[in-house]
Amino acid sequence: MELRFNLFLKEMILFGATMVIGLATAYRYAAISSAWPIIQAPAFSLSDIVFLSVLIAFFLIVTRFRSLARYTFWLFLILIILSGAQIVLGSFILPPWDVLGSFILLTLFLSWRNVLVHDITMIIALAGISAVLGLSITPTVAVAALVVLSFYDIIAVYKTRHMVQMARSMIQSGAIFGFVIPSDWRSFMTHRGQAQSQIGDQFMILGSGDIGLPIIFASSVMRQSLIEAAVVAVFAVLGVFVTHLLFANQRTRQAMAALPPIATMSLIGYVVALLIFK
Repeated sequence: MELRFNLFLKEMILFGATMVIGLATAYRYAAISSAWPIIQAPAFSLSDIVFLSVLIAFFLIVTRFRSLARYTFWLFLILIILSGAQIVLGSFILPPWDVLGSFILLTLFLSWRNVLVHDITMIIALAGISAVLGLSITPTVAVAALVVLSFYDIIAVYKTRHMVQMARSMIQSGAIFGFVIPSDWRSFMTHRGQAQSQIGDQFMILGSGDIGLPIIFASSVMRQSLIEAAVVAVFAVLGVFVTHLLFANQRTRQAMAALPPIATMSLIGYVVALLIFK
């Protein structure tokens, strides 16, 4: 079984840093919040299902029009960066410095266009958004979401392949929602445009959902125990390791659903934490 250690080390550092910042942000955010917003049951109304279906359909339609897709993806990416960065900074510094810091980060992202700056920006943005989303739900809801979205990921990647189509359109637009991971360390300084044309060869992508959903789960668990959240986080990193092994040992290199193994290990970590600390 092949292990591309250098590649996995980069994945682990990027994913681990996002998880640590996400949990630290969730902890600080919860401490300064007057109340913990809670969703009591993992129930979805018909309007929620309709909204998600319309949103997915919208992105699928947009991907058919390259110019429209480019502007749409960039708009969403900029909103994610600004909101996520403000959440992280706002958990540690007072306004208006958090807002100013988020705009500085966005300016660096747009002007200093290498892979390293892209990945650092994604670490901060995804950590912030995932932390707040995790705090807004119970672990039960997070478990349900992980299970449902893992099956959806499998269907969308291997059956309908519309997730692959969406990812290709996103890469072509240059607005990549996730980590761009190079095969060697020096390539972190590669211009994003050059890296974009070598994805699948010298660079790989770990999508925002594969990164953010385990952090959402760990943050939701932190509502009841910081130690249990840490255990979930460690097992999520193990899930990245399993994903790496599956990716590195493919007979034919192709896009794969990364969420299921990461989600599975995260859920195992939660069960382990409950057995040990309850």
